[in-house]
Amino acid sequence: MQFLSNPHGCEGWAGEMAQRIRTFDWSDTDLGPIDTWSISLNSSVQMLLASPVPMVMLWGRAGYMIYNDSYSVFAGGRHPYLLGKAVELGWPEVAEFNRHVVDTCLAGGTLSYNNKPLVLLRDGRPEDVWMNLYYSPVAGDNQQPAGVLAIVVETTSHVNSERLRQELTHNLEQRVVTEVQARSAAEDQLRQSQKLESIGGLTGGVAHDFNNLLQVIAGNLHLLARHEPDNPQVQRRVTAAIAAVERGAKLSSQLLAFARRQPLSPAVYNPQRIYAGLGELLQRALGETIHIDVQLPQDSWCINVDRNQLENALLNLAINARDAMQGEGVIRISGENIILNPDDCAGKSIKPGEYVRLSVTDTGVGMPAAVLKRVFEPFFTTKREGHGTGLGLSMVFGFVRQSGGHVEMWSEEGKGSVVQMYFPHSLEPESLDTHLNQVAGSGGQETILVVEDNEGVRLTVVELLQQSGYTVLTAEDGDHAMSALQGGLQPDLIFTDVVMPGHLKSTDLADWARAQHPPVAVLFTSGHTRDILSNNHLLSPDIHLLSKPYSPEALTQRVRSVLTAR
Repeated sequence: MQFLSNPHGCEGWAGEMAQRIRTFDWSDTDLGPIDTWSISLNSSVQMLLASPVPMVMLWGRAGYMIYNDSYSVFAGGRHPYLLGKAVELGWPEVAEFNRHVVDTCLAGGTLSYNNKPLVLLRDGRPEDVWMNLYYSPVAGDNQQPAGVLAIVVETTSHVNSERLRQELTHNLEQRVVTEVQARSAAEDQLRQSQKLESIGGLTGGVAHDFNNLLQVIAGNLHLLARHEPDNPQVQRRVTAAIAAVERGAKLSSQLLAFARRQPLSPAVYNPQRIYAGLGELLQRALGETIHIDVQLPQDSWCINVDRNQLENALLNLAINARDAMQGEGVIRISGENIILNPDDCAGKSIKPGEYVRLSVTDTGVGMPAAVLKRVFEPFFTTKREGHGTGLGLSMVFGFVRQSGGHVEMWSEEGKGSVVQMYFPHSLEPESLDTHLNQVAGSGGQETILVVEDNEGVRLTVVELLQQSGYTVLTAEDGDHAMSALQGGLQPDLIFTDVVMPGHLKSTDLADWARAQHPPVAVLFTSGHTRDILSNNHLLSPDIHLLSKPYSPEALTQRVRSVLTAR
């Protein structure tokens, strides 16, 4: 039957939604082409379009949606997608509720709800809402129920206002107590954060001077060993002293990590790939009586981190977990993709968004609240003397924060501990391993300009490089180096300290070197880079850095690598 000539036909419909309904192709739905709609359906749609309140028609068993202008406002970003869609597809988060509505009304029943609580997705996030909802059946051609007419009035603002009024009326005292507790916790967290920041600034400066001292000691020890190759007493004592230097270097590295001044070389990785290269090392370090349970999602998001430092962090946490379980039990390393909303980030050092959370869990002895409060402080340890420096968790804290993430720990006596590291989700493509080719640490015939303000370091470096066959020239700072370069000096490589006195920064010297034809290779060295090489000590791939203290082998290998890569 044709109804377009009927006074109840669709020509009389007015408004934006009327136009959308007229031009929509209804052929693939249970309603059929619009020119075949019944008088009752046309009349129901006309009433719906004329209504100032949000109304929607759910037609057929699938509940194909026809709605008015007011409902389109309520639908938000889902409009105009909802038009002609089955209701369960349009509102999947409340599919079961709507299925009950359709079944009830197509059986001839009606439904009504006052301040019905629902959870709807808005802007991609779940949101609690409240609704007044009224549902009644609409007859088809055979006078049997063929659809559902729904009136939808959101009352969320009213409910929230009423709830707020009742907080104010009945729970004012509890609110004051909660506010005081929250403020106290925030102030305590701020004091702890300021304390860690203050300690970090101090330890960073100490580590710089410490590394220069270690470099002088290490350089002279290695030269002494070379001068006395046939003296077993000298070799034995030098070996013991170098081992002590290496322990000091590790301690200094941990201090820099805590202070967030450790030079990082981040790249985009999938956590699955990181663990694949770490699993065997972990098992060897933890021993056969520890079982490692790994639970990483197959579809894990990528993160932008320094792979070596993340592996060190996981190793430190696993060793702590082993010690807490007296060397026996199960350590779980897990990962998950999570979205943090503003409430999740309250009191933390990160912003809302997408993160990968890596966790290390043990079933050890746990710790009381007073100890838990101090676990990230450097040199704080509950282990007996000689069994820990108290820098493992401090290093993890600094590394995660420097990587733009957040770390937190839960522990309870007798129930074990969980350390959780949050890293921002990286949308960049995953990096390939781009380590410098490991060339042999042999010497060469090239000319190297050593720029170093510490005389003790400078003298040992010169001798080590000369013993490898290089021609070595020196400058005590960037100003003297630039003067020599502008005077005609043409080195193949500039080996420069990062932090030096004088007007010319090491980065300015490097920029000049790169602008030459051909460019002059640059290798930086430092015990503490501050923020000179990069923001937050995150190194770009074109910056080559050899951290102090370094061995002769490390020096010659990096020099050769940078020269070869020219």
